[in-house]
Amino acid sequence: MKRLAVLTLVVLAVSLAVCAASMLTLNGILDEAHGISTSVFVAMENGDVMAAREGLVALATLWDEKSDLMEVLCAHDDLHEVKERIIQAEITLEYTDMEDFYSSVALIGEGLEHIRDQEALSLTNLY
Repeated sequence: MKRLAVLTLVVLAVSLAVCAASMLTLNGILDEAHGISTSVFVAMENGDVMAAREGLVALATLWDEKSDLMEVLCAHDDLHEVKERIIQAEITLEYTDMEDFYSSVALIGEGLEHIRDQEALSLTNLY
């Protein structure tokens, strides 16, 4: 009986460690992506189209580089929705449709926050 209790505690500790590491990794990626999207918005507000374009490329590159890891940690549809918003922002920037550009960048931020909320460590996410 004692061995079962110890084994159960070890499995619980390993599970909590994996959950915490996953949450920290995901939050790091989301924080970086949120920082880039904010800098894109600020660059465009300052009239620096080139910096906004470079920021969107950096955001798309980050999203592509981390997609395999994030596919394991997140809902597939949420990841693709953010990617679609990044592409849409790039297209609207290219065609200088500023209203749609600002909307797309805002929706990127909203998508990132949605992923953070959905994947936060909570009792509902543990089962």
